[in-house]
Amino acid sequence: MSVGARDAYVERLVASGCSIRLPALCHEDRPELIHRVRDRQGVTVVALRTGALAAAERDALLRFRFAQYLEVGFVDADLAHRERLVREPPARGDRASVDCVALSSHDGRLLASLSLRAPAPAPAGTTLSTRRRPLLPLEEHFGWGALNRLRLLPDLPLERIRELGRFVKNRRLGAMAELGTRAVIEVCVAAVHCLTGPLRLEVEAFAGEFEDAVARRHLEFLRTPFVMVRGGLPAFERGHFLDPALAGRIRYPFAGLVSHLASMAGRLHAIEAALAEPEIDTLAALASAAGHTSARSSLLPPGGVATLADTPLPQRELGGEERRRARSLGSRLRAFAPLARLSDTECTTLYRLLAEVRVEPGATVVSRGERADALYLIERGEARVPGSATTLRRGDWFGEIGLLTGGPRTTDVVATTPLRLLRLPAAGYRRHLHPLPDVHGELTRVALQRAVAQLEAA
Repeated sequence: MSVGARDAYVERLVASGCSIRLPALCHEDRPELIHRVRDRQGVTVVALRTGALAAAERDALLRFRFAQYLEVGFVDADLAHRERLVREPPARGDRASVDCVALSSHDGRLLASLSLRAPAPAPAGTTLSTRRRPLLPLEEHFGWGALNRLRLLPDLPLERIRELGRFVKNRRLGAMAELGTRAVIEVCVAAVHCLTGPLRLEVEAFAGEFEDAVARRHLEFLRTPFVMVRGGLPAFERGHFLDPALAGRIRYPFAGLVSHLASMAGRLHAIEAALAEPEIDTLAALASAAGHTSARSSLLPPGGVATLADTPLPQRELGGEERRRARSLGSRLRAFAPLARLSDTECTTLYRLLAEVRVEPGATVVSRGERADALYLIERGEARVPGSATTLRRGDWFGEIGLLTGGPRTTDVVATTPLRLLRLPAAGYRRHLHPLPDVHGELTRVALQRAVAQLEAA
């Protein structure tokens, strides 16, 4: 592949995408509009459902966003050139999404956009806690259940959640850079107005992802109540066109409730008053003023987000292949029944906390009466409990009775074949698994069954 040809192709796409104009969106009165601001200091803002856009307008937005992704290095340029990609692929459920678009009032040039993305269609009754369901866009790389340890959110119908995404600004405005700054704030304000106004009866929660030092600032500038989850190792499938968007960056998922956005009313009023001023200095003053802390969200559990979901992993240090391998290793833990409902984030984190132990046939792994210091998961091989007919195989576990009771081990466990075990120390169990009702409850249930069986056999 010629590097020169690739670079020329990318340059054409970026230049073309950054020059797109949609003057009809600025001036036409459309019944489908759910929010509009006409010519506020040179910026016009509209919000309407994606399905209400004309086909040419939808295509223009897809090309505009793709151009911005290319310009900041979020897209694999070699892949774009080789596959002749020209636009962001449309997603399932997009027609029900809402696009907030800022344009130059003068000529309709696209300045910025932000979408409230609807989830893909799912059967009635589907919630975030449903194991088999369409993924939210952020879960396409954070994995299933990234937000499932928050309060309330996992039990909401999936259709009542929107994801804030596709947040881009025109990267080639030159002398119009001030309009770009205004446009970014305008689409954020428009999204809040949509959620608290026309969408308030159909949307209960919003979610998204951000780089901790970039997009998060926009939420804090508006003083948006939200909860951030610091766990996870985001990774796209191999060959995904946005794979470079994760390289060397740290991203976190977040969520909030629409009902809490009412607390932002005073702040929004101040921001919109500043947007109406001809000079941008007032906006800058608001941005630098103290008091950016957002109001507490009811989504935050009383004791904070469970550590297994909220433990930061080394994102910046890991490349795409390393992330995918870590995620793949973590997914093996779902073979163990008590861990089957852990999120991808939790599986990845837990696997990194486990130590691999190899045991030769005939060796005693644990002995009755010794201190219970760990939970063992059998990843490969078989073991037996002397004096009983119990055989432990791949997907089984042992050591939980002593951990749960605080007493010594109640049985011997002897390897009958070469064993590969995963060992979680007692301290790791208490910190990471004990606080999870689904995991701790299942281990307790099985431990009681085993304890009763041992008493009956004595």
